[in-house]
Amino acid sequence: MASVDNSRAWTLLVLAVPFLAVGGFGLLRTSQFVLRAEAAQGVVVASSHRGDGQYMTFVGYPEVITFSDSDGNVHTTTLYNGQPSNRQPGTAVKLMYKRSNPAGSARYGDSEQLWGFSGGLVFIGALWLFGMFLSWNRGN
Repeated sequence: MASVDNSRAWTLLVLAVPFLAVGGFGLLRTSQFVLRAEAAQGVVVASSHRGDGQYMTFVGYPEVITFSDSDGNVHTTTLYNGQPSNRQPGTAVKLMYKRSNPAGSARYGDSEQLWGFSGGLVFIGALWLFGMFLSWNRGN
């Protein structure tokens, strides 16, 4: 009986697991945030088309946003995008925040911003996992 080489399947599994783990963790954290967060309508005060280099491996494009919490207190926060925003000052944006720290916990409230990155990682990991099963079945 000949030996079957499943190295391609194992390689795809090794690639899939970290993407599924990181993406799944991100989806879990986001779902916990959404369940406890409150919604608010914010207004863009300033938007930059130049990255500020806030992070070592990520050039962020800051957007300064003001919003009122459920108690009527006004907060100002800076949120970072991975690419320049087309939003002009005065544009309304949907936000979500934790009641205990409104300005520090504020995030964009649209589903793409909340779920997109983690969902994309899970999708890529699932594709590699599917490829692993296909490769495994072809080899056996």
